[in-house]
Amino acid sequence: MKIGITGGRGVLGRRIADALAQRQHQIVPLPGDVRDRDTVFQWATGLDALVHAAAVTPVSVVRQDIPQAVATNVFGTSLVATAAGLTRTGHITYISSSHVYRGSPTPIAEDHQLAPTSPYGLSKWQGEQWVQAITDNYLIIRMFSYFSSNQQEGFLVPALAKRISDAPEHAVLELHNPSAVRDIADADWMATVCAQLIHNQETGVVNCGTGRGTTVRDIADTLLARLGRTECSWRWVTNHADRLVADTTLLQRKLTTLPPFSLEEALTRFVKEFGTP
Repeated sequence: MKIGITGGRGVLGRRIADALAQRQHQIVPLPGDVRDRDTVFQWATGLDALVHAAAVTPVSVVRQDIPQAVATNVFGTSLVATAAGLTRTGHITYISSSHVYRGSPTPIAEDHQLAPTSPYGLSKWQGEQWVQAITDNYLIIRMFSYFSSNQQEGFLVPALAKRISDAPEHAVLELHNPSAVRDIADADWMATVCAQLIHNQETGVVNCGTGRGTTVRDIADTLLARLGRTECSWRWVTNHADRLVADTTLLQRKLTTLPPFSLEEALTRFVKEFGTP
């Protein structure tokens, strides 16, 4: 299949494109701005399907320029969803986010109440609504947390690693929300799962996560150990103990089995790559 992708140079989009190419799909990146109607429509014409991964992230960046985020995450999404009608199958995959959910003490299924707590989450939810309003042939993938060594420092794992690496000896580092629980995997694992769903031309809404939760404190302690900075310690600053863990029942039903994943091994690989140009 000839699949168009937006955000193909991003951390996740690039990996999804590579994983689809390995499945013998021809990948056609959007050659311009996702907010440009003519560019988007010309690009989509004649393709078999679209994958929309372009977005303004993370939460902190969205807060700094909400109009810019809305233009990309909402208006841009409406253009791509409309352009899906110009493709041969009319199918669009929209990469959404677990930020459309509010935290829950139990694993979060796809029918969980949608209640974004940040402008970023709201923009992704509004993107979902436009996709669902414009086309019936869609796959919405709600991504839970992921990390990569080339991710922006506004994301949890690279932000922690940077602070640890830059800290003086025996530093006491501030740690926000250590009891918060996240369902987190590396970007390679997440992209592999997404690519299989896209390859299968699945439809509907599905969570993408491991189904396992880890506290921010455990992630931070693992990074201290992997970076060889166990002489440092943490001081809790705030402790909003929310929990975002995916219920993967539907995901496993669609894929039968998920690829194996070890957070310890993934964080070890992250540390080896961290800081490498």
